[in-house]
Amino acid sequence: MFLPSAFADEYQDDQGLFGGILGGERFKNTLGNPNPIMTGLVTAIYDIGCALGAIFAFMLGEQLGRKRSIIFANVVVIIGASIQTASFEYWQMFVSRIIGGIGVGFSTVAIPILQSETLPAHNRGALLVVQSALIIIGVALASWLCFACLYANSSLQWRFPVSCQILFSILVLSLSPWLCESPRWLAQRGRVAEAKSIISRLLDKPLDDEQVLGQLQEILDAIEAERNEEEPSWGEVFTNSSKTRNLHRVVLGMGPYMMNQWSGVNALCYYLAYILENYMGYSPSMALILASVAFTQYAVFSWPPYFYIDRIGRRWSVMLSSAGCAICMAIIAGGLSKNSFSSAAAAVAFIFLYLDCFTSGILPVSWSYSSEIQPLRVRNKATAVGVFSHWISNFVVVMVTPIGLDSIKGNYFWVWAVICASFVPLTYFFGVETSGRTLEQIDALFFDEPRLLMGLNPENRRVVRGSKTDEEQRYRNFAHSNEKEKVVMSERVSESI
Repeated sequence: MFLPSAFADEYQDDQGLFGGILGGERFKNTLGNPNPIMTGLVTAIYDIGCALGAIFAFMLGEQLGRKRSIIFANVVVIIGASIQTASFEYWQMFVSRIIGGIGVGFSTVAIPILQSETLPAHNRGALLVVQSALIIIGVALASWLCFACLYANSSLQWRFPVSCQILFSILVLSLSPWLCESPRWLAQRGRVAEAKSIISRLLDKPLDDEQVLGQLQEILDAIEAERNEEEPSWGEVFTNSSKTRNLHRVVLGMGPYMMNQWSGVNALCYYLAYILENYMGYSPSMALILASVAFTQYAVFSWPPYFYIDRIGRRWSVMLSSAGCAICMAIIAGGLSKNSFSSAAAAVAFIFLYLDCFTSGILPVSWSYSSEIQPLRVRNKATAVGVFSHWISNFVVVMVTPIGLDSIKGNYFWVWAVICASFVPLTYFFGVETSGRTLEQIDALFFDEPRLLMGLNPENRRVVRGSKTDEEQRYRNFAHSNEKEKVVMSERVSESI
């Protein structure tokens, strides 16, 4: 189940792709040699499409379900990528990037939710690291592909790399028949028998196994606790009137998404080759080689969090990552502000190190935290709000970067150094630890002792380090905890058949 959904994210960020083709003469000529503002706009408009996709997911995602949302999103991506490949002038590329972005935005709501609702609690963070690692592998591959096509004497220089987006979506669609639906979404829709069957498949246990019954009972109890006969309204997402504290959790879920963008990572990723060529004096080929090497290292260092993110937790992963990013951005700003070979070399070295720091914490947490922290009843809508904030932030960063570099040169990166440093206290005071907890246990943190500064409660900072055996025993205990509830569950299962 996990691999198809992870592949769906691999094409989601066209950092390596579009950043790699921006400097190509054939691409510039096709777009009419745009100025910095127009370059920033055609690059960043993709993120407006992604934000629109998040809005569509807000309105339609809950009705479609997680699996059908992923399928729909990939069909839209194929349409957008096909038009991009066939573009022959600026505004055609502009519109087609919006279309492709809509598909990506839709998928970035559905995929994290499906993963959080189907992965085991004891190593959910580690498995979600695989998703973010695959994203960066895609960025590295795209960058090397752009370098391979750099010297083509035709529009193949950029059309072939752009067309490769289609292959990944076709791969996802070909694997989608084996992709399961979320058992929590099914149970919420009253399809309890199907939910039980999915849980059985995910746990690789018989339908009557105590672990299956225990996990299903926990899900049904959580649904019952927030039961309402009507579909959740838009307004319900933005209020704290219920004990689930929806607005509070929407804002918490938006935090890592916005940290992802306001760390300044895409000021580097989209424009790394551009920066190396125009502000450090490297040739186009050397700039692309260095950018591709940077993204390759970026991909390699995206894997270590697999081994520690569930041990030290989401909070410490973000705080340590943010501190490292702030230091690197400060040194990059200092290096780019001087016109010397040694300062330029230092800036390049710390660009590499910055990407390593970013992928060690902020990146993997940003794509998992929102779907973990949200209550089931409004999880799709609340996650869509977080994804919308992510893509709008991305648009702003990508749009202003060429303008900022053109205006204040290397001093532009001091802005990102200060913002990255601010993430440390924000995470400490407001963040809730989700590592090792089931989604229903995370709900209980807000039910039992809600407060604005959730991070000041020691229980909310505690990392649960459970094993697979501990999780299995917990579900067995849950299955035995209340015989009456088991009877009710059995009746509901029978009614749904």
